[in-house]
Amino acid sequence: MTKNKLSELIIEKYGIEIYKKSVEFQKNKINIISLKEDPIKIRSIILDNDREFHLVINEKKNEIFHDCPTFLIHSERDDKICIHLIRLLTIIKPSISLKIINNINDFYLTSEDFGSKKKSKNYLELANACFERKNCVEGLNYLNKAIINQHECEAIIERYLKTAIENNLYIEFFEFLQSAYDNELGPYLLKYNHYIEKGIKLFLNSVLKYTFFDILRIIESFDKLLDVYRFQNESFVSSILKKLEKMANSNDFNEIYFSTFFIKKNYDTLVNLNPLFKDLIPLKAFESFKSEIVKYFKSEIENFCVIDKLKLMKRHFEVFQIQKDAYYDEYKAYKSEIKELEKKVYLKKFAFLNLLKDKYKIKKSKVDFRKKRNTYIVNHDKENLKNPAYNYVIRHIGFYGINESTIKSSEIGVNYLIIKELFLDDLNNFPDIFYYKKQFWGEENNYEINSIDVFSLISKPIEYNYDIDQDYSNINDLMIIEWDLASKPRQGSLVNAYGAQIVIPDQNNSLFHDLKPFDLVYCQKTPVKIEGNIVKRINIIAKCSFKDAINSISKGMVFIEGYYPLSLIKSVLDKKISPFKAYEIISNNPNRLFVPNYRQFVKAFRKFLFDFINKEREYIYQELKSNSEEKTDQILVLLNLTTELAGLDLPFPEIIQELLSEVSNLDEFRTKLLNKIHSVVKNVLVVRELGSTKIFDLKKMRHTQFVKYSSEILKIRKEEFEKSKILKSSEKFALYNISELFKTYYGNQFSNILNLGVKLEIDQDIFNKIMFYASKLKLNLNIIP
Repeated sequence: MTKNKLSELIIEKYGIEIYKKSVEFQKNKINIISLKEDPIKIRSIILDNDREFHLVINEKKNEIFHDCPTFLIHSERDDKICIHLIRLLTIIKPSISLKIINNINDFYLTSEDFGSKKKSKNYLELANACFERKNCVEGLNYLNKAIINQHECEAIIERYLKTAIENNLYIEFFEFLQSAYDNELGPYLLKYNHYIEKGIKLFLNSVLKYTFFDILRIIESFDKLLDVYRFQNESFVSSILKKLEKMANSNDFNEIYFSTFFIKKNYDTLVNLNPLFKDLIPLKAFESFKSEIVKYFKSEIENFCVIDKLKLMKRHFEVFQIQKDAYYDEYKAYKSEIKELEKKVYLKKFAFLNLLKDKYKIKKSKVDFRKKRNTYIVNHDKENLKNPAYNYVIRHIGFYGINESTIKSSEIGVNYLIIKELFLDDLNNFPDIFYYKKQFWGEENNYEINSIDVFSLISKPIEYNYDIDQDYSNINDLMIIEWDLASKPRQGSLVNAYGAQIVIPDQNNSLFHDLKPFDLVYCQKTPVKIEGNIVKRINIIAKCSFKDAINSISKGMVFIEGYYPLSLIKSVLDKKISPFKAYEIISNNPNRLFVPNYRQFVKAFRKFLFDFINKEREYIYQELKSNSEEKTDQILVLLNLTTELAGLDLPFPEIIQELLSEVSNLDEFRTKLLNKIHSVVKNVLVVRELGSTKIFDLKKMRHTQFVKYSSEILKIRKEEFEKSKILKSSEKFALYNISELFKTYYGNQFSNILNLGVKLEIDQDIFNKIMFYASKLKLNLNIIP
């Protein structure tokens, strides 16, 4: 059964609305961890509205587990069916999906996960997959998430500590130890004290290799760890103290800062252990270093550093005995500046959305905001909902759910300036909206959307051509991301992407401020850092062209898809979809209305498709044979020849199949096909079979290269008509045999006009009409008595 029949079955059982909504849900957000066909067992994690949901289908147990609100809240079976489940079914093989849907009543639909074993298993499998790909940062993140049940955590703890040490991932190492104690896993850590000691010792020997920002983050975790962790080995403690003493006398800023912080923080304890610590850091040297810290702090403000770095340093100033008046004025002013910059990022986002509103004729409408707990429900204008640009806009300001009809109060407050441009509703009487608006934008209405802000976000059709994957020994190191306008800008980034997690670009990159919505970019696959277990910060390498993107994906490079349908490349290569169907999909993509440079993408994709057709001639031949007329039309569309050949009724399937046996590129094939068609046309005009010019539609040929044959075609049509014999009977009521005449082009036209059908003889009245039409065209009749 085909995909079409699958969609028909889903619509029949669950309705068109949930099907449409599920298809719109980005498949990047569904991470299929594992899939077995017999019996069916599918493990997946879904990212939706910044939350992770688990979906496990187990045919052997006749169970579908899902923990999204729809599954959890509703009691009726059909009400539990959500867009996540439907979208998953549209992604996997139709045969598996149909089996699940047809037997859905045999499955127990549940959100119960005793001991969180299903979720933990999902995370463990994801961690294993990451480690196999040498993506240890992400693997460790999933390992940490897998610790849900304390009583089954020891093996995971051991693996986490061991892996972090082996890969020198000490930020993750210390953050994990801190979170383990925060989550009351301290007793389980004692068993692996040797790993903890080893990790601390190895890190202290590599402090100078880290950036200062990373050192600050490690200090944050390490300091909290020391508040709860009790060292078991006195000789280890002694070796650490000696190392701190050595680092305090180093010339490296990182080592001095790290050691001085912990010596001063634990000064009394250290002096009790060893009185020599009292004079370890001379007062003069300490005062000098304090001045150096303050100087560095202020220089980072001048260098426009990330605010989190300054916040971490500020927390340490009490330990360093740095007075507030030495830095606070500059820090407070910088914080205010950063807050204003955050607002400017939103204003730039609003300017971009407002441009879409004006350019694609989105109508300002009344949607009737209705309060429902901490959300509002609206009824969008039906005409606006048919506009792909409108759907793009409302999804990027916080609307979600069926028909994007739900939005949180906080989202309305933050996005207030663009919302009042889109809707006619008066929101002044909703106190919660006013509160969130005031929280973000302040009491005074000093901000407005400026159209000038949008210019830096408009993508220009630049053809990058780096072949960058050639510079990497393993393309598994890289991925391609299509950046999207961020619904919630994070860390100053106006763009993000959605995969199994939220992806944002790393700030410490020269391309950070140059990224625009819809940009295709090569990025490092291994994240720089994973924030809050769900936001993945990655390093940007270079922008890429459509040609480069298609070539890299063809070689197996992974990607995060946005509004350019890059997944069709892999589907075509895997022969899951015909190249003709793929071209039909991209040509009819509703988002082509507003996605920049979409025509250039189609052009590059068309070349890719032809290269594939050329390499897979036997496969294409079979595709053509299955429905040659339909597939031929698609090839002509692919070659951009539909209009050019519209006036010719030729056996294109045979012509194309013959040429497919010859190796050529897209342009060569197009040229050869046109040359062959010219040859066929010329042959028709030379042979001059009776009525052969019926294959030409001169009106449609008028603005094509085949118009040059028009005079010859008209000449042939006139000559064959005038030479055709009309046999007249000698009876009293004359009859005319027009069998030969009606084989000609004009004769056939007259027959159709007079609705004569298959008549071979006509009377005088009908013949008079033919004489009338012939005279209008200045055609003579050859009557044989």
